[in-house]
Amino acid sequence: MMARDPAPDTSDYRKDETRLWLGVLDVHSFVYPELNRQLKERTGISVSKFDVLAQLERYPDGLSMGELSARLKVSNGNVSGLVNRLRKDKLVDRSMSAGDRRSFVAVLTPEGRQRFEEAAAVHAKVLAKCFSHLDADSLAETIAMLKSIIKKPSGKAPTDHA
Repeated sequence: MMARDPAPDTSDYRKDETRLWLGVLDVHSFVYPELNRQLKERTGISVSKFDVLAQLERYPDGLSMGELSARLKVSNGNVSGLVNRLRKDKLVDRSMSAGDRRSFVAVLTPEGRQRFEEAAAVHAKVLAKCFSHLDADSLAETIAMLKSIIKKPSGKAPTDHA
């Protein structure tokens, strides 16, 4: 797909940018509530907890709170609260980092791994239902389009917050 020459001064271009943003929010509003509801009802895990478990499942040796925070793109305080709640649920364990005595490492417990697998199946089914109206080509094109938004020519995401 060829990038259109942006004409930032034009009213139509600015309206299209707003429409794109509202479309992203609409997709989020379409998927997230159903995904969160199904995960909670069927596994007792919210999307936020699922995201932590998913990261820890990818890293069997665990992740520091800072690494987890960076991967989830949330504050250290949010991660600490989520990890503490997951510890209460016996889904995650936390220990002091061998490399940095000021840091903690979170790991999945065997129960956490089992619950994650159950939740991952629910997650996959909900997404399959939400996106069932898209054929494979449309899905691939949409993914490519979204990725193209994130990557600027410099390879970095925009940081100027107007």
